[in-house]
Amino acid sequence: MNILRSVGTPVGLTLCLAMGLTACGRKKSEPAPPPPAPAAAQAAPKPSATAVTVDGFVITWGNIYAEIQRLQQASRQPVTAQQAADGLIVRRLLGLAADQALIVVPALEIANAINSVRQQVPTNTTLETVLRSNNVSEAEFRTSVITQLKVNRLLQQIIQKVPAVTDADLKQFVKDNPDLLKVPENVTARTILVAVLPADDAATRKAKKTKAEGIRKQLLGGASFEQLAATMSDDPTRTNGGQLPALRRGQVTDKVFEDAIFSQKEGALGPVVETQYGYVILQVQKHVQATTLKLDDVQERARALVTDNKRQRSVQEYIAGLRAKAKVVFPTTPASP
Repeated sequence: MNILRSVGTPVGLTLCLAMGLTACGRKKSEPAPPPPAPAAAQAAPKPSATAVTVDGFVITWGNIYAEIQRLQQASRQPVTAQQAADGLIVRRLLGLAADQALIVVPALEIANAINSVRQQVPTNTTLETVLRSNNVSEAEFRTSVITQLKVNRLLQQIIQKVPAVTDADLKQFVKDNPDLLKVPENVTARTILVAVLPADDAATRKAKKTKAEGIRKQLLGGASFEQLAATMSDDPTRTNGGQLPALRRGQVTDKVFEDAIFSQKEGALGPVVETQYGYVILQVQKHVQATTLKLDDVQERARALVTDNKRQRSVQEYIAGLRAKAKVVFPTTPASP
């Protein structure tokens, strides 16, 4: 069962690194590349067609298509042609900047990086096979790895120049982000589910409720919650002994489930509860009431967030500077096959 609502989680303030950059630093006046048109009336650009040039360096639509596929595999999210183009543009500019900075990467670091990639390849194939299937030579792959390592060193040089976070920075950050001090009411619990399907008739539902009551009786008799969850629960948490993540009020989709989990006493084994997913047995392990923290309580976390934020801005400003100096040209009309 999926008991959690689709809620927005805070996005980590991480650096825009070279592999996976999208619109970092793109000038507002720069036109975006025209995406491949899905309509039958307009064919998608052929792979060899020019999508964008960066100081005369050609990025083809084939490069765009490959980048879209790479980003989608990495993020499992839809990626537009514009996002892929932006990433390739920035990667090109950062690579040139790293070369101009005469950054050198030790041979051992290169070998370790390649070996790290090799270890991520599925056991039923090899890195060389994967490269061949993507029409990438080993020399091209090695060059790409070296460029990435150079760019990483370049970005490290940039962020090392970022001023240290001051107490004034921290106070302003907390003032701008008051939720940082708020701890919402939350519970930690474990569960066993006997799932009910929409097609189940009354007799089947009754039998499943009886099964749930029987499981609860075993628990009251001293049976292991983890073992019964592993063998009897229909919930995905069975692989983790029925353990749920910490839940906040308003985060649970089923109100009956939420009311039950927030009303039970810590340590007590709750009654069988009929929810939209089926019959649920809950045991609340910890119930934390809503509270407001002091600045000292969140100082370490706030300092890390402010530091990351400053570093990210520094990198974005650097990339914006590179793009401001570069001549980036998108053809007005994409070539068709």
